[in-house]
Amino acid sequence: MKRYYILHYFDPANVGSFLLVSLLGLILVLTLVLLIAKLQIQRQLKEETEEKAKKIRRKKHQRRQYQVVESFYELVFSGTSILLFLSLYYIIDERLPQISMYWEKYQDVVLLVFIVLSVFLTSWLDVVLVKLTHLEPEQKASVRLISVFYIVLILLYIRFIYEDTNYDGLILYFLTLTVGRFLYFDFTVKSFLETMRGVLENLPLLVIMSAYSGFVCWYGFHVGFLLKSNGVILSTFLAHLFMDCSIFLLHKTRILKHVIRKI
Repeated sequence: MKRYYILHYFDPANVGSFLLVSLLGLILVLTLVLLIAKLQIQRQLKEETEEKAKKIRRKKHQRRQYQVVESFYELVFSGTSILLFLSLYYIIDERLPQISMYWEKYQDVVLLVFIVLSVFLTSWLDVVLVKLTHLEPEQKASVRLISVFYIVLILLYIRFIYEDTNYDGLILYFLTLTVGRFLYFDFTVKSFLETMRGVLENLPLLVIMSAYSGFVCWYGFHVGFLLKSNGVILSTFLAHLFMDCSIFLLHKTRILKHVIRKI
């Protein structure tokens, strides 16, 4: 069985076609984002009368475009990091019955450690894989909070579409994390409103990300590249790896940078 999975996932034709679809999906998503941004800036420039004011607005607009694109990248990286450790959690829980006695006792601690490690992995990805230079720390924090909502959506999908009750505990865990981000022990109304504003600003990214990953996963399952037999959560993680690779490849071409400069 292990040999089958290795041959299946490392087959050049399978890998190449799935990577191509992931890359094309990414290009389509970013094209739509930049087109919407272009329409917005054109409307704003019509309201400006001075050339100097137009130049300043264009510069701010370019920076905002970079921030939106990098926020999307950050959301993908954060989702991948969490899914990696959820996949490890799934493998230990489902495929290693020989340690079940210890697992039942320490699984909550292991999950907490995995979540902490996912934060460090995300920070590594947005520096080493693709360096995100336009996002402020508070913007990254807002995007990572959105990524928790994104993971909850994935778990809810698996729970109700595949009728898998094994994820009920994880859903509750991530919902608790989300509530805790808003209502921690010394929160203030100001901090609550700031967190809420960050969520609302990045909500369109959640919709776009859900559509993009949903399409990539659907295609993977449809053509038989992603396999339900090794766990939906693990297959979803594999799809995100290809999304990460697509981001890396597109970033290396520098095409996006040239497009933003011309808009």
